[in-house]
Amino acid sequence: MFRISNVGLSTSINFRIQGHTLKLVEVEGSHTVQNLYDSLDVHVGQSVAVLVTLNQPPKDYYIVASTRFTETPLTTTAVLHYANSFSSALGPVPAPPVDKYDFDWSMKQARTYR
Repeated sequence: MFRISNVGLSTSINFRIQGHTLKLVEVEGSHTVQNLYDSLDVHVGQSVAVLVTLNQPPKDYYIVASTRFTETPLTTTAVLHYANSFSSALGPVPAPPVDKYDFDWSMKQARTYR
């Protein structure tokens, strides 16, 4: 389980893990319908918890968080390391949602949290 909290003051973030889906299980401490997402927008002051099934081939995968709705997106990465992995994270870092100013996509996603 990953708990993602946006403790920022003004910027939403998008969270994703290369090759994995995120099963949303909690928003603001309340259980939710367990929908699957490729990436999640986490808005200012929001906390979410996701389950990630580690069912991919054993290697390393990128974990990515990037800003949303900003002129210049900022991105940070980490690595999800499978215990029996002997391969580094490869390939491009998973891309964020297509349009950095797509407020509609982000709001529609937030409305799926039940």
